[in-house]
Amino acid sequence: MESNVSTTDFENKFSECKAGFDAIFQLTTAASKIIDSNLKILKVNRALTELLGYSDNELVGTRIMDYACEEDKQHWHELQDAMWHQGKPNFQLDACIKKKDGSLAWVHVTTIVFKEDDIPYAYTILDDFTDWKKLQESEQRLSMALKYSNLAVWELDLTDRSISRSDGFDQLFGEPVTEKGWDEENFLAMFLPEDRLKLKEMLDMISPERQLDFQGCIRTASGTIKWINLQGRAERTPDGKVRILGTLYDITRDKLAEKEKEDFITIASHELKTPLTSLKGSLQLLEKMKDAPTPKMPALLEQASKGMDRVTVLVDDLLNASRMSEGQQLHLRKTRFNLSTAIDECCLHIAAAGTHHILTEGIQDLEVEADAERIQRVIANFVNNAVRYASRSKDIVIRIEQEPEQVRVSVIDSGPGIAADKIPHLFERFYRANECGEQYAGLGLGLYISAEIIKKHGGQIGVDSAPGKGSTFWFTLPAPG
Repeated sequence: MESNVSTTDFENKFSECKAGFDAIFQLTTAASKIIDSNLKILKVNRALTELLGYSDNELVGTRIMDYACEEDKQHWHELQDAMWHQGKPNFQLDACIKKKDGSLAWVHVTTIVFKEDDIPYAYTILDDFTDWKKLQESEQRLSMALKYSNLAVWELDLTDRSISRSDGFDQLFGEPVTEKGWDEENFLAMFLPEDRLKLKEMLDMISPERQLDFQGCIRTASGTIKWINLQGRAERTPDGKVRILGTLYDITRDKLAEKEKEDFITIASHELKTPLTSLKGSLQLLEKMKDAPTPKMPALLEQASKGMDRVTVLVDDLLNASRMSEGQQLHLRKTRFNLSTAIDECCLHIAAAGTHHILTEGIQDLEVEADAERIQRVIANFVNNAVRYASRSKDIVIRIEQEPEQVRVSVIDSGPGIAADKIPHLFERFYRANECGEQYAGLGLGLYISAEIIKKHGGQIGVDSAPGKGSTFWFTLPAPG
């Protein structure tokens, strides 16, 4: 239906008949307008001009569809058509509109048809919910971020002591989301008894002026013990309630690393103290004998030399491990040498002690191109471990094998073997195997450094073992060209 009434005619008629309505129209804070059947804007109030950023002169005479976002135009057309041409007296929709400054606003649109002198008009109210929509979108983004980051977030309502939490919270505690939800009692029950009491006291004393920062241990649903760091802040909601919003972090790895560092310092101090004490004692005796040599001097010199060698090895291990952890590369001095000869040289100390027999098997004339000193270091480490951990295995076999495109060296003992759960950790830094409750010497760096040496050569390193079946430590090197 086409309208033949001009904007001026409408103003005249409307002002005569609806003076009271006009006052309300202008004073209401709801953005409002009146349009004709061609969707032309005939009248606007101040709230609408403030919403869109246009003056009333700029808006009157334009079509409302000029301000609609593209994605909403089709739906808006359909509703308008139904209202004007299908006899529906009103419609409602949520729509996006473009403001003068180019920004967007989201509005609830309510439109009601009325007639003046049998000519239809429509009164429209635009209720701005932009802030609410942005908040909703922000919450959705936050929810997705929490979901995909697995961040453990929790909220404790201090009125009813109920707890809301994220998926990351349930993953950390190993508890599935339950219909009954969680409360403070469920939460505290996950902590070990001593930590539970401390946390309970902190929660009872919390106030909007205080922050919560707590470290303690929980026992997950599967029985695993984890260290967690719980942080939070109390705040008062608009309705007067007090709640705590916070996060939880799994700090188990950090705590274990801290414990390993403390253990390592203790072990390193002990390992260095033993040879240094022996060296100091030998030097003191030699100092007393310097003016009157005795038959004991050669033995004391040998003991002092061994002590110095031991200190040198320990310090070298520490320096190498430090360089590797800082990403510094090992520098290789490659030469071509005979593996069997290198094995004999690095195992002289074992043969001289007479406690174990070194049996070299395989291809005796096989040569490799590598850093001889570092490869001997790996072999000596394997042999020393066999002597230390398999002390009852008097025969230690070193096998040299030629494989396609590589050479393989294996150190084999018939000792007690290694449990399967320890094998994946043997080449980790500071790891010290401990079988049957015995404590062995060493910094836990030998196999770690050996692995780095072989990796640098482009080879592989590993161990085959099982309890009661001995152990075979092995490494490979690329075959020389």
